[in-house]
Amino acid sequence: MATRRTNQDVTQAASLANISRTRRAQLVAEFEGELGIDHKARALAAYEAKRWIIIKTAIIWTIALMFFAIACYKLYLMGQQVDQPFSDLDPIRSLFD
Repeated sequence: MATRRTNQDVTQAASLANISRTRRAQLVAEFEGELGIDHKARALAAYEAKRWIIIKTAIIWTIALMFFAIACYKLYLMGQQVDQPFSDLDPIRSLFD
């Protein structure tokens, strides 16, 4: 059988629900401050994580574009080495020449 909530519990729950978002954020910040959680350090760590993801993405795209440019250049050279276009293309032999 369920226990009844006292009138004080109901008013306390209602008052917690009516706290503004900014005041609730302040209370959470105070509570986390008492626990030793540093907001500036956490924000800096999140910023550094996002920054590292952006740097990794730029590196990967740079390498991919370099490989694409090299492949296009090799295909261009292979095309220049034949008398008639598409008559004597051997990609395996041409890669090692």
